[in-house]
Amino acid sequence: MSKTKSKPLDLNATLRQVRHAVIAVECAACGRSGQLDRAILVRKHGASITFARLRRIAAMGCDRLVSTDGDRCQTRFPCLDAES
Repeated sequence: MSKTKSKPLDLNATLRQVRHAVIAVECAACGRSGQLDRAILVRKHGASITFARLRRIAAMGCDRLVSTDGDRCQTRFPCLDAES
């Protein structure tokens, strides 16, 4: 029997769907990176918060997020690329 790899999640995924204890966040454009504690995020924002919303929170203050050219911020969550 072959293992089928699940499709990567997108920014519409919620914390309820991703059960990692620590959520990594990184930005290739500016080199920022960090880790967010999932339990704290759930307590503060609820399990139904989307990663799109978390991305905006994590990138708060990024000039690229709200530039005149649109959203050029490269903040991402590696856990969305991996099998959940």
